[in-house]
Amino acid sequence: MIYTKRFEINPVPASRPRVSRWSTYYPKKYTKFKQDMEALTSELDTTLSEKLVRVEIDFMVKIPESWSKKKKQELNNTYCSNNSDIDNYIKAILDSLNGVFFIDDRQVVEIFARKIYSNKGYILYKQKEIEQNDEVRIM
Repeated sequence: MIYTKRFEINPVPASRPRVSRWSTYYPKKYTKFKQDMEALTSELDTTLSEKLVRVEIDFMVKIPESWSKKKKQELNNTYCSNNSDIDNYIKAILDSLNGVFFIDDRQVVEIFARKIYSNKGYILYKQKEIEQNDEVRIM
């Protein structure tokens, strides 16, 4: 089965929990992203996959407002070179989709992901179930 979904939310990389004397917490930006993703996914009517899955994700990262019009036009729809690692973006979305498209993100055995600058931030997500005995494509 193949699931395709566009999430109208600006991607945010996962961050490490912060530890204070009294508690452990996540930064506000990541906490808000997790809450917004929960709201977006709670409306979905999906069947949890119990099989292994292949995932393709396009992180359309919103171009910062502080950039000039010229720079925005030049970099729109080009690869994103911000300081955030792509694996942190992947972790944030896969953690948010636990219990939505699959039971646990350990079922994900293949990932193709890209970070792209865009005028509007959103996430394009595609998932395909894989049979256990499918042949592995080795590069």
